[in-house]
Amino acid sequence: MKQIRKVHEAWEFYNDFILQSSSKRSQTTETGRWKNHISPIVEKKIIKELTIYDLLELRKSLEAKKLSPQTIFHCLSLLRRILNRVVDYDPSVQVPKFRNVMPKFDNRRLRYLSRPEFDRLLNILKKTSKAWYDISLFAVNTGLRRGEIFNLGFENINKNDRNICILDSKTHKNRVVPLNGTAFKIISNNKNREIFTLSAPKIFEQAVKKSGLNDGIKDSRHKVVFHTLRHTFASWLVQDGVKLEVVSQLLGHSSLNITMRYAHLAPSQGKSAVNLISEKFE
Repeated sequence: MKQIRKVHEAWEFYNDFILQSSSKRSQTTETGRWKNHISPIVEKKIIKELTIYDLLELRKSLEAKKLSPQTIFHCLSLLRRILNRVVDYDPSVQVPKFRNVMPKFDNRRLRYLSRPEFDRLLNILKKTSKAWYDISLFAVNTGLRRGEIFNLGFENINKNDRNICILDSKTHKNRVVPLNGTAFKIISNNKNREIFTLSAPKIFEQAVKKSGLNDGIKDSRHKVVFHTLRHTFASWLVQDGVKLEVVSQLLGHSSLNITMRYAHLAPSQGKSAVNLISEKFE
């Protein structure tokens, strides 16, 4: 294999041997970030001569495009992955540390729907699209990510045990998600070749708009999007007393720390825990 000297050669190596084994969606996303944002700034630079200043220049160019902090973070993360693969291939290569270059932000979406809000959304979807009605109801009953739902095949379904096996998830960890009565009925009633088809996605957006769930909301982190249904699933479980460890497992989080964002929804669990000690003295 030829020596990798320049950043664009590192990208070609990453694209050929790493990215091509990823999902089509990942390939499209990362190729777009490389071509549109990273390549014009650093592609001709020699890897061994890269400095923190070069990384800061890249970050500055991304900020000048008015990209969101999250998008800037993803672009810098991609470049870091590309360069790290070169280091794996040739340990003698040294690349600058990205630690002090990455933007710091909290872009987590915490919005979830109350039961009346979800019922309002469902009623609108029921009148406009049975497919999106089923998809939305299935999402809030399973907590699956958007990509996991639309990549489901009948081979993932175990009707005897009433569960779904999620393979190649975002965290690269396979998991089994049980199907409750509502989710199982949706699966069982589906006679199509594909369980769910991503068609006319704007139907969901239009239903959200018609429901007024985002009226007056400026901060995108508080706006209702399809991913809000996953947060709704988790939030309802925690509010109903389900332990965070169980919720974390069902969601397929890479660590319990991620699930801790829902801890504030279960203050009664903390009270119950300390009351156990008090009972010993009564």
